[in-house]
Amino acid sequence: MEPALLHSSDPVSYTARIVAAKRAIEQLHSAPLFQDPYAAALAGDEVDALLSRWRKVAQAQAVPLEQVITKRTRYIAVRTKFMDDLLNSTLAEYNQVVILGAGLDTRSYRLAWSPSTIVYEVDCPEVLQYKAQVLQDVPPACIYRPVSGDLAAPDAKWATAILDAGYQTTVPTIWLVEGVVMYLQKQEVHLLLQTLSHLSVPGSVLGMDGVKVGSVLAGQRARKADRGRVVRHWQFGHDDPKQLLAGYGWGAEVFEPQDVEAGYGRYPKSLPIGTETADQDDGRGVWLVNAVKV
Repeated sequence: MEPALLHSSDPVSYTARIVAAKRAIEQLHSAPLFQDPYAAALAGDEVDALLSRWRKVAQAQAVPLEQVITKRTRYIAVRTKFMDDLLNSTLAEYNQVVILGAGLDTRSYRLAWSPSTIVYEVDCPEVLQYKAQVLQDVPPACIYRPVSGDLAAPDAKWATAILDAGYQTTVPTIWLVEGVVMYLQKQEVHLLLQTLSHLSVPGSVLGMDGVKVGSVLAGQRARKADRGRVVRHWQFGHDDPKQLLAGYGWGAEVFEPQDVEAGYGRYPKSLPIGTETADQDDGRGVWLVNAVKV
């Protein structure tokens, strides 16, 4: 899931396509961390584009293509598995789910939902329409309610939109905010957390990921060098997500990807400087959160 970062020539978020392509490439692994039979169709040509680019990287670095693929897809693979596990562990207890910045997420179609579970997906209308078109022959596995909304808008009209779509403020909710907050400005992140917290009763669950401040600074350097198709758009980082969420009434567990089930075999115990996980030299890192409203 990545929010809509629109190309003038492409009405669908290219970051969402990249993430869908990485989920599709994960399906080629001998032991994929999750099953997503719809990612390839949603990603379109981006799968071949990534593999072509990575073949050139492998040749230039004189390393196996599989090594490049693992490095370039492991965070998305682990993040998807982390969020899937969060949902699968709570499916029997919660009947209301909100996926913010849903992008080309396919969980409404591929997870074993209870038939009574309502899943609201919030994103820009172009992305939602594209997904509906591609998956028009695939029935959702839940009560699926797409909701058009801009998470960066200062009026937070997306909240009114999900209320209009039937969201119940008295029902414990699972929120997924995956691949979202790093693309927002600081005030937008705080408004988002304030809004979803206001809509959440105690016992609600939040799955979220983000990056550290050093990663945002690295993304800014990449943008100046005209590199980093995704990281160049990062705007918000935070080094203490537990403290951040506590300010809005959430008790959070925070993980680094290599520590989630020991990285599911995709991460070494320690990574060199310049990778996507934290190091002490430049403050880069990513984090995953499982939080409960108190």
